[in-house]
Amino acid sequence: MEINKHKNGFRKWNQKIHIYLGLCLLFFIWLFGFSGLLLNHHWDFAKSWEKRKEISYNKTIQINSVREKNILVHEIMNKLNLKGSIYNLRFSDDSVLLNFIISKPGTRYDIQAHLNDGKIMIRKTKLDKWEIMRSLHKIRNPTSKEQGERYQAVPAIIWSLSIDVLSAGLIIICLGGWYLWLQVPGKRFYAGLISFTTGLFLCIYILFFLN
Repeated sequence: MEINKHKNGFRKWNQKIHIYLGLCLLFFIWLFGFSGLLLNHHWDFAKSWEKRKEISYNKTIQINSVREKNILVHEIMNKLNLKGSIYNLRFSDDSVLLNFIISKPGTRYDIQAHLNDGKIMIRKTKLDKWEIMRSLHKIRNPTSKEQGERYQAVPAIIWSLSIDVLSAGLIIICLGGWYLWLQVPGKRFYAGLISFTTGLFLCIYILFFLN
């Protein structure tokens, strides 16, 4: 009797968590789902790159004589007052040029730094709201070693926390749904078994055979 009481209590709490946690995460799930579709397809209304706006300009700054990528990048970003994620750092063969990309949702800076004379060539690319949606699907909170002090720490932490909450919430919802399925009788149980098995085999195929 006591076991049944605890079992019924757990089932009710599981249903409440399943419903209210799902409602709380609903718009995050829609956001990630829609941005995933934008990444996977090339719809005409969301062709952000073709609609981009570019501005090129030059600046001259004093650059440290140390030829170490991370130090130079953070120094250049500080002096140009630019913030964002850093990508594609590369020196020229003679270590005279340093190229890299600074990116944040909707904006990208292509930087070419002439280290000997401090001349910086900057190409700023502005993209539309659809590219911001794509960026949200890919952005992550970088380590301090990767970004130094120039990264937008507070937005990055908030976004990283949102992804953690969403991921943990989806795991809880899936486990709760699995438990609810195990409680259903008869034909509904076997229908759920077919769905579960289909998803399992598709996941295994994607993980181990698509290479």
